Amino acid sequence: MNMRSSLVLTLLGAFASACATQADAPMETTPLNEIGALLAKEDGGMPAFFDCLRENHAVVISAHRGGPAAGYPENALETLARTASLMPALLEIDSQRSSDGVLVLMHDDTLDRTTTGEGPVAEKTFDELRALRLVDNDGEETAFQIPTLEEALDWSEGRAMLALDRKDPISYEDLIRIVEKHNAFGRVMFATYSLDDAIKVARLSPRAMIVTPVEGADDLDTLKAGGVALDHVISWTGTETPRPDLYADLAAQGVESAFATLGWWTGSWDSRIRMLEDDTLYLKVTRGAHLVATDRPLVVADVLPGFRRIGLCISRE
Repeated sequence: MNMRSSLVLTLLGAFASACATQADAPMETTPLNEIGALLAKEDGGMPAFFDCLRENHAVVISAHRGGPAAGYPENALETLARTASLMPALLEIDSQRSSDGVLVLMHDDTLDRTTTGEGPVAEKTFDELRALRLVDNDGEETAFQIPTLEEALDWSEGRAMLALDRKDPISYEDLIRIVEKHNAFGRVMFATYSLDDAIKVARLSPRAMIVTPVEGADDLDTLKAGGVALDHVISWTGTETPRPDLYADLAAQGVESAFATLGWWTGSWDSRIRMLEDDTLYLKVTRGAHLVATDRPLVVADVLPGFRRIGLCISRE
């Protein structure tokens, strides 16, 4: 039996029924990282997982900034743990660098919005950052501290997959180095914003799973010419216009697609759908995508049939 066959298992009835539970009721989950454990032994596990999603019309949901909620700040370990306890999610996180060189989880380059501190992250030592407390998106202080990227990588083992979003001046070399140190390629994907960046990441590590903008066959040719294995590529198609025809064209060439409904402004699909009070609209705007990034992961998980099929692609070994 080949690796892909070993990953594709019978969907557990408990998983299917769990997906229809109330938003705050824990779903019966299997750690997505079990596929990563296979990748640690033999390159191919994460690409095989995404191939399985495509072949079974399944969907993985990416929880933006870890899936913050009331009392749970973005980019906090406690928030990652909460989201992972409720659903098998891909957890998107961001990192910034302290003045003494420690990579910490933080989206903004300043502390004002998400912590009890203020000023640039890069002007604080790690000890100074650690003394602060995170605040949730309602501005309420919590007991949670700013975690390091290394802590997040360690926590994720056996629990979840992570998507790393690079922030200047952190380099892809920095991220590859720390992921390699923690042997975490099997549970981490790298967000890039250009084909050149994707080629760079692939050259730094052929094992890296990469999300990058792809508009069509010409872009795939560029990636292949740059030495990028297409089974390590997820096409990022933005946040504005759903493109099911493009998803189908790319899928025919073995490339999965991602679409994002997230955003802070009322123009995001998450905001529009919330205001319209019709969550079934997610069925239309995400049709054909294999990865959906959202600020409403539990809501989207409850709506999309493809999410229920993710159990077909999670190893129970």
